[in-house]
Amino acid sequence: MSENKSKTGYWILFLVSLVAIVGLLIFLPQAFWLALPTTVGGFAMAMDWI
Repeated sequence: MSENKSKTGYWILFLVSLVAIVGLLIFLPQAFWLALPTTVGGFAMAMDWI
């Protein structure tokens, strides 16, 4: 049961960082790389690849 809760947290982490990365792409494109590791890592953990 705690595994489902942690996956939910990983999906939330991914979605929040995805919003941040889109905002960075729109307003500050050179800072795109700052949010990339969190977005990719959150997606990998949410898909249970790690």
